[in-house]
Amino acid sequence: MDAYDKGVSLLAVREHSEKELREKLLRSFSPEETEKALALLKGKGYLSDGRYAEAFIRSRMKRTPEGRPLLLLRLRGKGVDADTASQALASFWDEELYAEPLCQAYRSLSEKKGPEKARAYLLRKGFSESEVRYAASKVDDEAL
Repeated sequence: MDAYDKGVSLLAVREHSEKELREKLLRSFSPEETEKALALLKGKGYLSDGRYAEAFIRSRMKRTPEGRPLLLLRLRGKGVDADTASQALASFWDEELYAEPLCQAYRSLSEKKGPEKARAYLLRKGFSESEVRYAASKVDDEAL
């Protein structure tokens, strides 16, 4: 199996950032083979940091909702450039896809630990004061 085939098989399982895929390929292949494979994968549209960022955000928000600043930090750590990460986050927030996971997290935390601790936890997770107020009001409206 060459570096390109290995890259395709890894991408078939899930999206990878370019940095992540480079690190995995370098474990088994030379830097030249790795860079050639990455260029080919990007050229064919199989490797995209933009798609990776979108998938990463969706996944994170399902498991452990976090605000924009933390998600941006995590994406940067995965090797996604600031513009690509910011665009993916802006799209997710513009479509208000963050609202449902945020409300679920607030509801769950509020039932277990009370509204003040839920609020404090979500603020620590990078959500803004207005986003947390929005979640609290939605959950309170549902309770009526």
